[in-house]
Amino acid sequence: MHRRTSHFIIRTVSGLSVTGLIALVSACAPSQAAQRSSPGGTSGSASVVLNVGDQQQDFETLFASSHALAGASYKVNFVEFDSGPLVDAGFAAHRIDVGTMGDLPASLAAKSHLPVVAAAVYRPIGSYMYLLAKPGITSISQLRGKPVAYTTGTAEQAFALRALKQAGLTQKDVHQVNVSLLQLGTVLQGGAADASVVSAEQKVNYQQTHPGAKVLATIDSVQPPSYGYVLASTSALADKAKQAAIEDFIKRLIKAQNWEKSHQAQWVADYYVNVEHQTPQVAKLILAAGGTFTYVPINAGVQGALQQMVNLMASSGAFPAPYNVAPLYSTAQSARYDAVLNEVPQNG
Repeated sequence: MHRRTSHFIIRTVSGLSVTGLIALVSACAPSQAAQRSSPGGTSGSASVVLNVGDQQQDFETLFASSHALAGASYKVNFVEFDSGPLVDAGFAAHRIDVGTMGDLPASLAAKSHLPVVAAAVYRPIGSYMYLLAKPGITSISQLRGKPVAYTTGTAEQAFALRALKQAGLTQKDVHQVNVSLLQLGTVLQGGAADASVVSAEQKVNYQQTHPGAKVLATIDSVQPPSYGYVLASTSALADKAKQAAIEDFIKRLIKAQNWEKSHQAQWVADYYVNVEHQTPQVAKLILAAGGTFTYVPINAGVQGALQQMVNLMASSGAFPAPYNVAPLYSTAQSARYDAVLNEVPQNG
């Protein structure tokens, strides 16, 4: 999940305050924050409704394909956003109860004092994010002084700085090309960047026309490790009925992920072809290039990795100073989630 290959327009939100983000989300057109009811849950008469912040129709498609919400005693509304920072804004505007995002937007939720905590955490198996360079560049050290594309405020920025660190470089040592997530592959294709953080889809598309292009780093080859987050609002968790629904939703999410791992051909058709509008042939290449995820316990290692990422961002010049990510973690919610992990086995 979270392959970040959407064909929707993804806005860069660097420099916006939480107040500004709330205004942006409130003004979102349907293509930017579209709300749809779950395809597999109960009817609209359900007394409990979970509003789930999704990205690129990932969760929505996964649940529709796997039917993992069948029989749920609550209704799910998927609210589509175009980036992790905008999911944060959805929380700030009280539009969602649950939302998914990468590690940097999750840390920014803590920095902005949003009333949210980590409800589930997952780590990549294989890769879904790449630092890809134009032909002729074969090492990260060659990027010094060169234009490198990544999107401020997203997990892609955090990955870029992790990768640069491997060669002793910081954000100040390259010229950032700050474009939307959708344009990260385009600026590489057009020559405006010598390297770019790209998704599996963008990697496949670029290497088909530039076979000499080299991957300099992947999300699973850099340090500190990167995790994805499912956040939940504290107000939803304080409601016993919604708390139970969130716990059940996470169980079903893990089961849906198990389904995806064992139904790859159908997932290619349902997501990459029907949603991403790729040809079946290209979709198979994207699937082969990308990785998958496994849900992991929320522990000191997970929290420590996020804090290390924040510290790296600060030392690299992306933030004026580090900040504490501890408010993102709740002992009570982590215990509930860890109990779910013990109850629901995972494939792969």
